[in-house]
Amino acid sequence: MSNTQKLSELLAGINYEQIPASVIEQVKRLTIHTIGVSVASQPIRSSKNAILLAEENGGKPEATVWGGSGVKIPAEGAAFANATQADVLDWEDCSWTGHPSAGVIAAAFSVAEGLEKNGKEYITAVAAGYEGYQRVAMAVQPSRNYLKSHSWGLSSWQIFGSTFAAAKLYGLSADTTNQAIGATVYVTPGPLGLHAETAAKSDVYHFAHGTDAFNGIFAAKIARAGFDNGRDYLDGDRGYWSVVSDQHDTSWYERNLRDDNWLINETFIKHWPANMWIQTPLEVLDAIYREHPFTADEVEEITLSPVTTLTASNYEESAMTTLDAQFNAAFCFAAYILNPEADASWFTDDQLRRKEVLELARKFHEVGEVTTPADHFDQFKQGDFPKTTVTVTLKDGTVLTKTITYTKGHPQNNTTLEEEYQLFRRITSPIIGEENAEAFIRAIDRLEDVENIGDIAKYLVRK
Repeated sequence: MSNTQKLSELLAGINYEQIPASVIEQVKRLTIHTIGVSVASQPIRSSKNAILLAEENGGKPEATVWGGSGVKIPAEGAAFANATQADVLDWEDCSWTGHPSAGVIAAAFSVAEGLEKNGKEYITAVAAGYEGYQRVAMAVQPSRNYLKSHSWGLSSWQIFGSTFAAAKLYGLSADTTNQAIGATVYVTPGPLGLHAETAAKSDVYHFAHGTDAFNGIFAAKIARAGFDNGRDYLDGDRGYWSVVSDQHDTSWYERNLRDDNWLINETFIKHWPANMWIQTPLEVLDAIYREHPFTADEVEEITLSPVTTLTASNYEESAMTTLDAQFNAAFCFAAYILNPEADASWFTDDQLRRKEVLELARKFHEVGEVTTPADHFDQFKQGDFPKTTVTVTLKDGTVLTKTITYTKGHPQNNTTLEEEYQLFRRITSPIIGEENAEAFIRAIDRLEDVENIGDIAKYLVRK
């Protein structure tokens, strides 16, 4: 049996009854979090444009755009807008390889709504989508030597989460899932990643998550419609891996599913709207501030250690896009100090060039060891995380310092459902209204009993 078929058999065979309680709770947690941060992104231009593009295209009324007008559009169109929004604040999740929730949750929710699927079917699709995505992504991870001259393919393998979630909801057999993988390989983007560790961070990257969600659903539809000779595209010397990597760890395709190793439970749910490697620095800054509140005018200097190459550039010499700000530690620290209650206001167009933000950002410095995202991902894959120290020196000579390893949202310090519900209330109520926010929270709390996902999608419409 080919590796592609082994993975297809495993995913097609997943059923609700075998899903552990911890995975069901994680699906609820990821659903409320991903949809919450998507709706909260409405003040950002990219989210507005994604909704406009999707709703203008119209089509068969199947699914709801989160925070949209309430007009239903085709599932893949809704998934495009929803997945784009999910990444606009860089506040979704992060696995060992990328942001599966932006694809899996967006695709699963939209397709489930269009097909009038129930909560158990949706939960199963999300669990399978995560499992399939992470197995493919881990199998094709390149060596560090390869990355010296090639881009990391996050935006390429991102599509598989959407494909696998949709395939599960469409009821594709193992053989047809194999064909869906073939269709996915044909429509997946190449591993461009041009923004990585440069000043070329473009917000088109957020839209890439949307197009991956759209194309993943469409790949599953193509396979369901039927075609010939599109099998085993993960295998062989010219398989998908050869497009994004120099190595192929095929053991990922056949690992057994056990209660203790569902990959969705290894997901980091971001506590802050920022790049993955600014999560702990912001958590440390927040802990310092909560113990000893200070104002922007009181700050003399802020230092961070260790230094991560991806997040330590001079913000004023960079592209100053939303994405660029989310990847910049100095900017995020300044945004926090000016507004400790994180929300979309951190990244509005005006904020990106706000005088007070730029002045604070100049007071930020990196000290000590220089690390790379690859170093940190290696720790994350082993269940660990980088230890981070932040020191705030005030103008009166007061020195505030703290060190943290496992920030909130890490698998070893996961958020609770109640914490996710509180966040959802805070960041979505201004857009969908308090009543709708509470109704959606109640629905997610009993997600396994929901008879029709469409019945709860109605709560996500802009008030």
